Amino acid sequence: MFEEAFGRVLAEPIAAMHDSPATDVSAMDGYALRWSDVASRTISVVGTVAAGRAPISLPSGAAVRIFTGAVIPPEADLVVQREHCLEQSDTIELQCPPESLRKGLNIRKRGENARAGDPVLSAGQLIRPQTMAGIASFAHTNQLTVYRRVRVCIINTGDELISLGEPFEPWQIRDSNGPMLEAMLSPLEWVHARRMRVRDTLESIEQAIRNALVDHDAILLTGGVSMGDMDFVPQAIERVGGKIIFHRIPIRPGKPMLGAATNEGKLFLGLPGNPLSVATTFRRYGLSLLQSIGGIAQQEVAPVEKVICDDEKKLNLLWFRLVQRRSDGVLVVASSQGSGDVASLAKCDGFVEIPPGEIASGFRRFYRFS
Repeated sequence: MFEEAFGRVLAEPIAAMHDSPATDVSAMDGYALRWSDVASRTISVVGTVAAGRAPISLPSGAAVRIFTGAVIPPEADLVVQREHCLEQSDTIELQCPPESLRKGLNIRKRGENARAGDPVLSAGQLIRPQTMAGIASFAHTNQLTVYRRVRVCIINTGDELISLGEPFEPWQIRDSNGPMLEAMLSPLEWVHARRMRVRDTLESIEQAIRNALVDHDAILLTGGVSMGDMDFVPQAIERVGGKIIFHRIPIRPGKPMLGAATNEGKLFLGLPGNPLSVATTFRRYGLSLLQSIGGIAQQEVAPVEKVICDDEKKLNLLWFRLVQRRSDGVLVVASSQGSGDVASLAKCDGFVEIPPGEIASGFRRFYRFS
């Protein structure tokens, strides 16, 4: 049933099965009459038509009481609002100036919203509440073709990681990347995600990836993607048959990010271990890749109008800077101590993307974290 499709992605377009409206209908509660009878000002009322009822005939020199959404009698040219009429038991007297009346007044014409066969919804469109209204109104059947959910496995690597609530030592780090990525994915009805944590060994990472490949479309890994002796993710991906497409691109934060795929089209995205790097690179790149797998049509990110920044620093790479939105809607670049600064990250709304050689108050795009 189509009600089960909420939150999924349309795999086929939907065209209108009929004109909308399907016939001329009233846009107001009032009285339907002929244009030729307007001049008489006092008109007999000969019937009533409500929404959901078949149309009735309108004799010359008469009016019918009509309600919003009801079918216009074929002889009627306009509808006069009820509040513009003096109502008697079987007549109305028009109270509005003649010059305020015209043919077609308060009539929604057949097909003015859409014609039968017109495209209404596109393939790749996420089914939101308003989309459900379009489906219910225009689909030819209650059976829809949608993309299946994208199955994502989050693998957090690191011997130093512990969970919230576990005894903490100064040389350990709370696992914030796993909960953050899971939270970023959880509102997405078209995604099914799970997460795990593995030790920093080639064997454990490789085995975790092999297990995840069985029933997942994409694997997100955090940590272990740089050039250190304990960075085993690139090697593990290659050992399970993944081909590395890119590794270490000119961005900040997140330069060590890695992208790879299997011959079957399963995705690997290796994100650096620092939380700010994970947040920005997943939002900027990972989400788009998952949308592509899920069949979602890509949308451009519009530039923001104003960003306030205290410094004029420039970099020769793509720079993501955390921002907070003030009560007046203006974005302010937040101070941060680096890509491991979870305290700053936790208070921010998103980040702006600054092209190479630009300053934060110049051209930029804004990405919300949620």
